[in-house]
Amino acid sequence: MKNILLAILIALTALSACNTKTKIDNKPIVTVSIAPQKYFIERLMGDSLDVNIMIPQGSDHASYAPTAAQIKRLSKSIAYFKMGHLGFEAGWNDKLNAANQNMKWFDLSDGIDIIQGEHHHHDHDHDHICTGGVDPHTWTSPKEVKILTRNLKKHLLALFPEYKDLVSSNYEIFIGELDEMDERLNKLQTRNPDLTFMIFHPAYTYLARAYNFEQITIEFEGKTPTPGKLKSTIELAREKQIKTIYIQQEFDQSNAKVISEEIGANTVQVNPLSENWMAEMERFISHLENQ
Repeated sequence: MKNILLAILIALTALSACNTKTKIDNKPIVTVSIAPQKYFIERLMGDSLDVNIMIPQGSDHASYAPTAAQIKRLSKSIAYFKMGHLGFEAGWNDKLNAANQNMKWFDLSDGIDIIQGEHHHHDHDHDHICTGGVDPHTWTSPKEVKILTRNLKKHLLALFPEYKDLVSSNYEIFIGELDEMDERLNKLQTRNPDLTFMIFHPAYTYLARAYNFEQITIEFEGKTPTPGKLKSTIELAREKQIKTIYIQQEFDQSNAKVISEEIGANTVQVNPLSENWMAEMERFISHLENQ
């Protein structure tokens, strides 16, 4: 009798595990370019979707080439959510579309005031010069994230109207958190109207514009600085009394370390491509508040 009961229990456990796996495997797949988009989708939809990320953390979104496994998952996706201006999206658009011609495409950058090229404040009134193409880092400012999240909500409801209540409720909660972050940055700007920070790659241009901060970059027009440019950057860092230099993990850190040693500054690694968008933004803002 005990053996029979044990056999029934094992069979039921196996059946339950099988059903759970089937439920997971049956989740609709959507594809995104970068990890923060997965965070935004999960804030609105929970774990209802299987999110395929094309550009892994630590990779350069301008030059990354997807793997065969990523393309395979993309071929099963019902939708692709573009950030809108990443070099990867422009370079791979046709190939990704050919891999899944039934996949719907959505652009999350609709309605955002796009910055053309590198953005460098250079005087007290925060005028700026623009060079090169479009700055794609729209996800590093809460003001822009509110816009792209509004776009995301619209597109998710179009794809999954059965999740209207869930998406709408989660959207209001997330927008409330973004409003709190926005207010925190506004208070920081009031306390420190001349706030300046130095970073290797201009990843926080939209945040600098939104709150009148000054972002100084080591990289120049997407390239490693020349010795002359590096020298002038060191002089500017001294003038601005830079105490912290931010470095992204996917870029060469040698030039940032040269500057930090010259001016006696600390170096802090940041990850704008982190999947935990909220935690990374909170960490960066804390550094700005305490620099």
